[in-house]
Amino acid sequence: MSGTDPAPSAPRVPARAWLRPVLLLVGGALLTLLMVLADQLIAAIAVGAFSLFMAYWTSPLRSGPHTPLADAQAPMREADGTAPTIVLWAPGDPASARLQAAIRAPREDLIWVNVFKDPAAQQLLGRYGGERMLPLALQGEDAARIDSVSELFAFQDRTRQAGAPGGATGAGSTTPEPGADPPGRSEAPGGDEPGSPRA
Repeated sequence: MSGTDPAPSAPRVPARAWLRPVLLLVGGALLTLLMVLADQLIAAIAVGAFSLFMAYWTSPLRSGPHTPLADAQAPMREADGTAPTIVLWAPGDPASARLQAAIRAPREDLIWVNVFKDPAAQQLLGRYGGERMLPLALQGEDAARIDSVSELFAFQDRTRQAGAPGGATGAGSTTPEPGADPPGRSEAPGGDEPGSPRA
């Protein structure tokens, strides 16, 4: 028998990922029922359809763009300045949904990795602080939590100018420490931490 731990056969979807879609579905069903009882059939159909869509959109059932992490990391080993940025995301994560809604068209400089479909990606995310860091952008050895498209583009510019991929000169400033508070999620309202992508 080998002394090494076997790689997980399938990624684990946390139960809390189902909370939002279930609430949306139940709330939408109740509101639809009330409208049916009030003889507002057209409004009931609209609310019911919208609730179903939102429950699906915020649930782990939504597939979205996905490339296995091993395939996504292959171009990074070429060590050229045009290597794409890997974005770790998860269905049901509001920040991931906002970022994908803003970037609808495929881009050659971005590779999306669904952590609920890839055990290796889920393990990598855990080393950077877990699901609270989603969506997590990776460029070489640099990493940062991204809240918006402008932060994503700023992260790409910063890491590529610093020598990424490879991370030889720029890894320290953007790579979050495991267990540390994620950049861009300061406890103080409206407060950005010095190490956040907004700084």
